[in-house]
Amino acid sequence: MHKWRIFSALLLICLLALSACGRKEAPQITSDNDMPRLNDLHDRVVGNVLELTFVLTGNEKGVGFQVDRTTMDPYCQCPGLWRRFYNRPPLPVQVDSPSKRLIPLRTDKTEYLFRIRAYDIDGNLGPWSRAIHAKGVDLSL
Repeated sequence: MHKWRIFSALLLICLLALSACGRKEAPQITSDNDMPRLNDLHDRVVGNVLELTFVLTGNEKGVGFQVDRTTMDPYCQCPGLWRRFYNRPPLPVQVDSPSKRLIPLRTDKTEYLFRIRAYDIDGNLGPWSRAIHAKGVDLSL
C-alpha cells in the first residue's frame, strides 16, 4: 500500500511538470559563424493586417525567413505551442534588402503572438525575434 502511494505521488508530480507553463518547444541550434540576422524589425497593425518590415543580412548566397504563430494559453497567460505560419525560402535578392510581410488577422476575438527569424541557404538559423502581439479590430463599428 505504501509503495502505491509513492508511485501515485510521483506520477502526479510528473504529470504536473509536463503540463506546466514554460518553454513548449525543442531547443533550437544556432551558430555564431556568419549567422543570418533579421535587422530593423518593425511591426504595426493596420485594420486587420499585421505588417512586419525588416532587413535580412547574412550569407550572400541567400537568406530567407520563418514566421511562427501561437495564442496565449488561457490558464497560465503564457504563449502556447509555436507552429510554423509562414516560410520564405532563402534567395540572394533578399540579402540586405528591405522586406515586408503582411499577415491577415481574421478575428478581433483572439490575440496572436508571432515571432520571426532569418535562416540562410546553408541551414544556419538566426535568433528568434521578440514575441509580437497582434489582434484584429472590429471593423463593423
